[in-house]
Amino acid sequence: MEQQPEFTTRIGTFLILVGIGLLLVFIGSYLVNKPHFGYLFSSLVVLAFGVYLRHRAKPRQSSGRFRVVRGIYGKSKERREQKKKRRSDNPSHLQ
Repeated sequence: MEQQPEFTTRIGTFLILVGIGLLLVFIGSYLVNKPHFGYLFSSLVVLAFGVYLRHRAKPRQSSGRFRVVRGIYGKSKERREQKKKRRSDNPSHLQ
């Protein structure tokens, strides 16, 4: 049963692509001055259902591929915050 959330996410992605395709067909029919609003309404329904399936799934666990980069970025961010704090605590440049 672990496959179920991934499967529904993939179905949601497929439905989003189908909805985009139907929307493009509607735009094409509109450009030739014979709009078929059935394509528009069906694309909106399919898109909404696809987005619902995509957002219902739980987010994946982090794979840890960029763990080193995040560590380096986090350290540099902490250093910048410390420098900023030191400058605000000791405004020697204002004297």
